[in-house]
Amino acid sequence: MVHMASGSHSVFTRILSNTGVLITGRVVNAVCSFVYVAWTAQTLGLDAFGVMILVTTFASLVSDITHLQSWQALLHYGTAPFSQKKYDQFYNILAFCVRADFLSGAVGMICGLGAIMLVGPVFLGWPDSIKPDALLCMLTILFMNTGWSTGMLRLCNRFKLVTFYEFITTCVRTGGCGIGYLLHLGLGYFLFVWCATQLTMFLSCTCAGLYLLRKQTGAFLPMRTLLSPVRNVPGIWKFTLSTSVNQVLESVFQQGGTLVIGAVLGAGEAAVYRVARQISNGLSKPAQMMLPTLYPEFIRFRDKQDWQGMRQVTLKLFGLIAAFSILVFLLTVTVGNSLFSYMLHHSWPGQKTILVLLVSSALLDIGLVPLEPLLTVLGQIAMVLRARITVIAVYFPLLYVLLLQWGVDGAALSSVLASFLMLLVCGIPVFSFLCGRENKKGLSIFK
Repeated sequence: MVHMASGSHSVFTRILSNTGVLITGRVVNAVCSFVYVAWTAQTLGLDAFGVMILVTTFASLVSDITHLQSWQALLHYGTAPFSQKKYDQFYNILAFCVRADFLSGAVGMICGLGAIMLVGPVFLGWPDSIKPDALLCMLTILFMNTGWSTGMLRLCNRFKLVTFYEFITTCVRTGGCGIGYLLHLGLGYFLFVWCATQLTMFLSCTCAGLYLLRKQTGAFLPMRTLLSPVRNVPGIWKFTLSTSVNQVLESVFQQGGTLVIGAVLGAGEAAVYRVARQISNGLSKPAQMMLPTLYPEFIRFRDKQDWQGMRQVTLKLFGLIAAFSILVFLLTVTVGNSLFSYMLHHSWPGQKTILVLLVSSALLDIGLVPLEPLLTVLGQIAMVLRARITVIAVYFPLLYVLLLQWGVDGAALSSVLASFLMLLVCGIPVFSFLCGRENKKGLSIFK
């Protein structure tokens, strides 16, 4: 028992250490985002800034919808052969992930281009003149849908490299927006900066993944393995598709609301909502940074069947999240309104109410941080999918009704209600697990 407690303590310490490394990088990114968002909004004006947000949000949504979560497959199936130095098996799994990335990127780019050409910006609430720039943004989806390199960084526990390549990406975006601000450039230029940022992220992350692959295994991925179909890995496609659908639903919830607001109320209101959500997500981001560090640790607990250790770590995480949430809410009430006005460069009636509601939604979402990886690792991704489908089925009709009734305030309120429902549905079975109601496999509570 002492050994198990010591093990869970060391895992919790490692989670906090890795999260701290990620937060260090995100602090720089958050500070810079307050600057480059403000520069962009001031240069373009509220309506043009709103159009930019709608275009980039649409590109991100298409990317997320078509993105296969290959990094989760790499961790789920590749951890054991990688730790045991069975590199032929590991290369087989890694090759599957690389092919999945390329396939999802190509499909995403084609879908994005097709949507712009067929549906048209007018239907999406944009001016028709933005069409050429929007098409350029859709091309970047080919580089946005990558995950194998992210999986390598998490598998090797090298989160410092994540901070490094995110810093490079932040410098590109901040520098690009600074030039646009000083020279008073237009919407097309700022969309180009966004595209350049996505490309920089892809190149730096891929280089980091290749470096780790070479360092850890002594070789790059053999070409014959890359071109061969996946062998002797039953269930890998099912697992990848299930986790990807879960992320698709999450993206629809996060990104789709902004597009609906733009279509119903206009680009200006969409900009207000998006900036408020960016502030709320930025304040809650330190807790969200735990998510990448949890999957490898929970997988190790599962492989050892150390359910008690998993339970102890999860309870500690919930305690940490509760304390963090109180701090974030106090910051929102005291400085959130001033930050909102600075970033938007525009005073909006009731903006404090919008911000408080969206921060509340974000704090409910971080309650899911330990829940989703726990359910996924225990093979209960279908439960998470059912929960998300239920929430989305409620969210969008509710969003539309509340938008018509209370405008942007109604949109923020619908986000709070949806986040609470998701936390409730996923939290009930995990509560039973935390109370110790499981069999030798730790899964009886989910039957």
